[in-house]
Amino acid sequence: EDFNMGSQLIVHESQEAIFFRDGQALDLFGPGRYTLDVQQLPILEKLYELPTDTEATFHSEVYFINKTIQMALKWGTPDKVRFIDPLTSTPLEIGASGELNLQVQNARKLLVKLVGTQHGIAWSDQDKFTKSVQDAFRPLIVNVVKTNLPAIINALQIDLLEIDQHISEISVALHEKLLPGFEEYGLTIPQFYVTHIVLPENDPNFKRIRELHTIILQTRVYQAEATVKTAQAESEAAYRSAQERSQAIIAAAQRAAEL
Repeated sequence: EDFNMGSQLIVHESQEAIFFRDGQALDLFGPGRYTLDVQQLPILEKLYELPTDTEATFHSEVYFINKTIQMALKWGTPDKVRFIDPLTSTPLEIGASGELNLQVQNARKLLVKLVGTQHGIAWSDQDKFTKSVQDAFRPLIVNVVKTNLPAIINALQIDLLEIDQHISEISVALHEKLLPGFEEYGLTIPQFYVTHIVLPENDPNFKRIRELHTIILQTRVYQAEATVKTAQAESEAAYRSAQERSQAIIAAAQRAAEL
């Protein structure tokens, strides 16, 4: 928070450093080594009269922003999501969970909108950090998933009993819905994954749907078997008809030859 003119600022790869003063995000530095002087701090110099001698100190906060992708951060819906089964119009409750990868897209926007004058932000609750990204964005994730998951399942015409086959499609659709909410605060989600859909296995309505699904599958099997048998019968009839025609032609040819 207190710096001497001429001090060295070292910013590592995958980092950005931003000078902050009185709640304002000012000069931004990418990876490298910098000597702090009025030339290196033009915005700060315009707003405040900085000392020019190397012994003098000036007050400012420097935030170091981690630009690496934070991998496999878990998310989940604490409550079940209400879903109306399109086949039976039966209300069901399903849950969802998964993982996401998170990255800072705009460090200045992140600081201004989320951190402010506090002591920084990290994904989870950690010492020396005022805020937790996980806590801050949990309501957004839950709201987006609850609002959009049933609509996505219906739009993609997904059978709940076959939902595991469509996890990738659901993940892509939810990812698109979530991105604007994170980007508003200078963050982005390079990847978003739904890894588990919780089905109401003990719900009597769901058991009935499973039974109906079994009946539908059996009916399809019976219809397929009937179609195969019909095709076989038609094939055999056509074969016999062709054989009879061939025999008649041969017999006619023999008679003609004898004559």
